Amino acid sequence: MAIEKLLDLRKELKKKKPTFVVKESKFSARVKSRWRFPRGKHSKVRQMHCGRPALPSTGYGSPKEVKGLHSSGLEPVIVHNTDDLNVLDTKKQGAVIAKNVGARKRIEILELAKNKKITIINSKDIDESLKSIKEKFEERKNLKKEKLAQSSKKEEEKKKKAEERKKEEEAKKAKEAEDKKEETLVDNKDEKEEQKEIIEKTITKRQ
Repeated sequence: MAIEKLLDLRKELKKKKPTFVVKESKFSARVKSRWRFPRGKHSKVRQMHCGRPALPSTGYGSPKEVKGLHSSGLEPVIVHNTDDLNVLDTKKQGAVIAKNVGARKRIEILELAKNKKITIINSKDIDESLKSIKEKFEERKNLKKEKLAQSSKKEEEKKKKAEERKKEEEAKKAKEAEDKKEETLVDNKDEKEEQKEIIEKTITKRQ
């Protein structure tokens, strides 16, 4: 049987396939909606009573030849870098770019896949995805540049303010020094005048 027919058959089977969950999951919020085999002695589900949820069985499975394959008929292989991409068999396998791959590596992988005509399963259009990644990359670069410019501007402003403060402090110190000089001059003048007065008084007393 051709793979295309088997894939179509799997598609039809999956339409009819029920979701296998714990029977109490829709009644209680505490019970998670995941599958656990019913182990109760009188469990109606385990005993497969009519009108009860179905138990998983081999009849619900996909055909063996297409098990684990993508809907395109390719075997999905997770790719982290260009080396992983070079190893792929383009006829049987399709690449799935890992979610933790960064923008730079993603661009490299997509460009190589485009050149080698490798199908990327988790990318509908390689050109569009490349364009969007590059645009985002450029935006990030521009934002980084703006932030650097702003930080340099702030540093310059800080330096200017520091220089202004330094100048103000120097001017303040110079003013204080001048005031002290003037005070010392005034004090010396007063002392001289006092001495003069004392000398004059002594002279008048002798006469």
